[in-house]
Amino acid sequence: MPKLKVLGILLVIVLAVAIGALVYFGSKPSQPATPAKAVVELPTGERIEVPENVAGKVVFYTSIPDVIVNSWKGNWSKYFGSTISLEVWRSGTGKVVAKLLAEKKAGSVEADVVYIASPFEFETLINESIIEKFPDIPELKYIPQEYRDPRGYYVWGRVLVMVIVYNPNIVTDPPKSWQDLVKPEWKGKVVIANPLYSGSTQVAVAALASKFGWSYFEKLKENDVLVVQDVPDVARVVATGERPVGVTLTMYLGAYPTLKFVAPEEGAIAIPSPVGLVKNAKHPEDAKVFLRFLLSKLGAQALTDAYTYSTRIDAPAPKGLPPLSQLKILKVSMDELRPIVSQIRDKWTQIFGG
Repeated sequence: MPKLKVLGILLVIVLAVAIGALVYFGSKPSQPATPAKAVVELPTGERIEVPENVAGKVVFYTSIPDVIVNSWKGNWSKYFGSTISLEVWRSGTGKVVAKLLAEKKAGSVEADVVYIASPFEFETLINESIIEKFPDIPELKYIPQEYRDPRGYYVWGRVLVMVIVYNPNIVTDPPKSWQDLVKPEWKGKVVIANPLYSGSTQVAVAALASKFGWSYFEKLKENDVLVVQDVPDVARVVATGERPVGVTLTMYLGAYPTLKFVAPEEGAIAIPSPVGLVKNAKHPEDAKVFLRFLLSKLGAQALTDAYTYSTRIDAPAPKGLPPLSQLKILKVSMDELRPIVSQIRDKWTQIFGG
């Protein structure tokens, strides 16, 4: 067979193969980088995609109170539970951080998502390389820039407000200011939480020490203040009348509706709560879905229902409470408080004992 004829046949074959390949690949639909396994529609009208590469489990370490966590667990089980199971470990902020540090030292951090009360304790986790940069999720557009870490490690999902609460069945003329609590008429009548356990109290103690000095707590000690473990314990003690006045969070007004509160003359104490993703999390895609849920309108509703302020721009104030913008807040910056927080363990132990 002539050489030119052979070359012609080969050329036809090559062209046929090339055209066939173009038709085949051109007809295939383009594949998304992370194909969705399902799209979950929430009762708030929000839609959250669950990617195909989820592991089927997310582990959540938190100091958020049970009433909120239980609401999240219920909704998560209802809308996501068939695809991703949720495992929760809850304790005070100090214990959550201690557990994470111990796991890091042992070489295996079990948590995927962390949500605690103290921004300073969260800084410890960042410094120990336990926290990853926060993922770029759609819900961030509802969180103002002021409630995001400028370095990108966490988002403040809620703002706690520390106030003076009282039992109106016992107290008719409550303290009006933080300074009133150290006056003789309130001796043996005030209860506070332990900042070595409670993350929110850690921030409140730092704020009050910044404003009034550590002598303020020496005066509280002299005034026979009762120290309990955590802020819900404060609300319970005031509600039972064991101590008629306490320092706790507005969120416990829901659990104890008979209590009343005072926003002190100097200002209530605002405490932002950080949430973030664990570095090298064992279930990273599941964790991202869970973070979307936590920062969703449905997630925020659990906060609002528990008398807690959500940082979402479209979240209403808790029932019976003024909008956060209308509350007088004690003016202290996180930079001011940081060196004081580092003193708390020694100063608190020195004043109140171990």
